[in-house]
Amino acid sequence: MYLVFDVGGTYIKHAMMNRDGSIVTKGKVKTPFTLGAGLRFVPKGLETFVDIIVGVYEDYKQEYHIEGIAMGLPGQVDVERGIPHGGGALPYLDGSPLADIISKRCDGLKVALENDGKCAALSETWLGNARNCNNAVVVVFGTGVGGGVIIDRKVLHGSGMSAGEFSFCMEDITRDKLDGIFLLEDNLRNNEGRRLPPDIIWTMKGSVHALRKKASALKGVDYEEMTGERIYELDEQGDPEIHELLEDLYFNTAKNCCNIHVILAPDVILIGGGISAQPKFIEGIQRYVDKISKLSIIFNKMKVGLCAFGNDSNLIGALYNYLQLYEGEK
Repeated sequence: MYLVFDVGGTYIKHAMMNRDGSIVTKGKVKTPFTLGAGLRFVPKGLETFVDIIVGVYEDYKQEYHIEGIAMGLPGQVDVERGIPHGGGALPYLDGSPLADIISKRCDGLKVALENDGKCAALSETWLGNARNCNNAVVVVFGTGVGGGVIIDRKVLHGSGMSAGEFSFCMEDITRDKLDGIFLLEDNLRNNEGRRLPPDIIWTMKGSVHALRKKASALKGVDYEEMTGERIYELDEQGDPEIHELLEDLYFNTAKNCCNIHVILAPDVILIGGGISAQPKFIEGIQRYVDKISKLSIIFNKMKVGLCAFGNDSNLIGALYNYLQLYEGEK
């Protein structure tokens, strides 16, 4: 059996899993030192994180025989060396030899790391709605726009491990906005609170976080109150402003999916994230893909669909990454 982690900005999910991807038992613990003041300088951030991982391992090994450890986490991940870069909401992971550190603390077991969005893509390739495809793209909507590109059933990492980092696709960027650009990662680490020009990248225009921000501003309510569920409730009640926000989101997603198609021509583009559980989300995207597709026969083979897995996708994909890395799984 395998111990698998899905590290998020709020919780670290963990599970004992069989080689076939089935989950035997699972739980979660609070993620330490996430977005807040002085992220990079939080004392013992990495040490505390590793202590939590080791604690979960020690608990599970009392009952289960653990063959290896797999982990999905934010940031760009050097899979071969087991080193995360950036770290997203957990910048204290940046540049750390995390796989080696965890292995040494966990009885020398092999440890495999992969980016969380790429884990979602791997889960679909292994057991999900891309299981019969050689090439696929998965786009996951949440705080940002993550995902992964699968070529010949393996993750395309690309230069700097940045392939599939869809959050940074250019949107409403113009020459007059260029002087307002600064390094986003430094701003997050140092909590400077500076603002980039609006809507210049996909995550600022098309993420669920962006949708909630715009909806809360329109309705004059707190961001925390304006959940995805609340947005769809307002749409069902006939709120015209919310309806237009959602239509803009569907169109924006469809446009970017069409761009992905003409660059990569995958067998399928799969949409995931919590918002994808709303039937209107994929219906709206497909409606605008159909409209755009009238432009050229180049879109005739384009397919857009839903991911098969919800909250467990990163766990499943992290395990598949381990099996590919260490056990020759194809």
